[in-house]
Amino acid sequence: MIDHYINYDKELGMNANTKLIDLLKDVGDDEELIITMEGNDAAQSDYLFDILKKNGFEVLPKGGHDDNKYHIIAHRKRV
Repeated sequence: MIDHYINYDKELGMNANTKLIDLLKDVGDDEELIITMEGNDAAQSDYLFDILKKNGFEVLPKGGHDDNKYHIIAHRKRV
């Protein structure tokens, strides 16, 4: 199993969409995608959830308590 990571260390925007869509093509059925961003940006992550869901992914948000990071863990839906 391979894990794929995206770290959005700057403000989210159109560049974030493109980066995510490009990576989704490489994520296999038994692989995970882990997206990390600043905790303050979590409120702006709705469109990332929409992109993931439209591309057949299940998502699990997870807030970081110690590092003020927000994580989205995604994997392809099993059919």
